[in-house]
Amino acid sequence: MFRPVFCEAKYHMIGGFIMRFGILGCQHAHIVMFIEEMLKLVHTFIGICDIDIKLAEILAKKYNVPLLSNWDELFALKPDIVGTSAVNNRKIDVIESCVKRGIHIMADKPLVTDMKGYERLLKVLNERNAQVGLMLTERFNPAVYTAWKMIKENKIGEPISFNFLKPHKLLEKSRPSWHFSRRENGGLLIDLLIHDFDLLQWFTQSNIEECHGYIKKTGYSEYPYFFDSVNIIAKTRNGVVATFEADWRMPDAYWSWGDGRIFCIGSCGRFEIKTVGDINMKKEPFVLSVTRDKEINTIVNEVISTTLTEDFLKRISGKKDVVIKEDDIINATYATLIADENVIEIV
Repeated sequence: MFRPVFCEAKYHMIGGFIMRFGILGCQHAHIVMFIEEMLKLVHTFIGICDIDIKLAEILAKKYNVPLLSNWDELFALKPDIVGTSAVNNRKIDVIESCVKRGIHIMADKPLVTDMKGYERLLKVLNERNAQVGLMLTERFNPAVYTAWKMIKENKIGEPISFNFLKPHKLLEKSRPSWHFSRRENGGLLIDLLIHDFDLLQWFTQSNIEECHGYIKKTGYSEYPYFFDSVNIIAKTRNGVVATFEADWRMPDAYWSWGDGRIFCIGSCGRFEIKTVGDINMKKEPFVLSVTRDKEINTIVNEVISTTLTEDFLKRISGKKDVVIKEDDIINATYATLIADENVIEIV
């Protein structure tokens, strides 16, 4: 049976105790969300460690915590929970090391980059020594959560199809070299579309069973295995069809990191989610809907009552009513890996 691991500390409303946390592997600023949410919940930041100290050093100074030279130094400080944004194909090493010590771990996406890593992940999860979390942050986007509630409350009828658009800036000069390595990074599909594959399965309450598509290399000859555009079509077990588009071709001059959109057609209505980068310069995510009753409606975002980190701590404490369950991270990971195996390369 799973046994939560806590330090001897004061009582706290989330998870039961104030927890000691550290960062092991710090290659992407996404991990700042985990740090900020843990600190807001009054948990104790004990240190940060990575071989490449560029970002780690910046964050250690910002949060006034020790910059540690190796993993053992962090483990010696007895963390209850660790966050990681290590190089993508090395995250599974961090996960295995933490879980075997009974340390819970929250990882930036993706958890693994190939099927060998996936098998290692399943083995870790089956050991039940600690909980593994994945930063599926889009579920906590107010507009996305609002659309999920609309579907759940049958506001647009039965979902028929979805279209997910996710162009990104590459910002080539500021990217580390591993970003351009398909072996280390996993590639465009695994790195970016895991969010959208997860949302499709969350919206439909059904797993993806068929997936086909193309991944294209349109430049960057200095990086032979770096593909910058991907198009996918998938079908869930309950018959919902979705298309996915992602690329690294958003111009650097654009005001946001990208222009994220999700379109849904339902049996008695439809909606569009603008998650970021609206061309009309509306800064906050929002939802537009059309139903039988209203020609067009800008939906007021629902307030989600928890954060990503609070949700994970609830799972650690044994609560079942969480936004992201263990099966969700397994299903999202598996779907992206299968899609990546089936995709046809265009060079």
